[in-house]
Amino acid sequence: MLSRHERDRLAEIESALASDDPRLAEKFDRFDGGRGWPGVRRLLVLLMLVVTALLALLCLVSGLVLSSIMLGLLTVAGTAGVCWHFRRNRHP
Repeated sequence: MLSRHERDRLAEIESALASDDPRLAEKFDRFDGGRGWPGVRRLLVLLMLVVTALLALLCLVSGLVLSSIMLGLLTVAGTAGVCWHFRRNRHP
């Protein structure tokens, strides 16, 4: 645990870093412990969409047309939702 003086000094150093080189400070912000999950979430969402699309294709080949259509629509809706979410939350 850091003392109050050490925390204040650390905040001053971080502030000086951000004002001197904002791009470098932004790169370090990406390595923050709480921000590691978005990359994992993106990978999981992509994996789920790929699996859903493959299941739709498998159902189509198996002759389950209605199931294939429903899974295909689910994949398209999921892809549209992900694209909308990432466009909306894009950081300039």
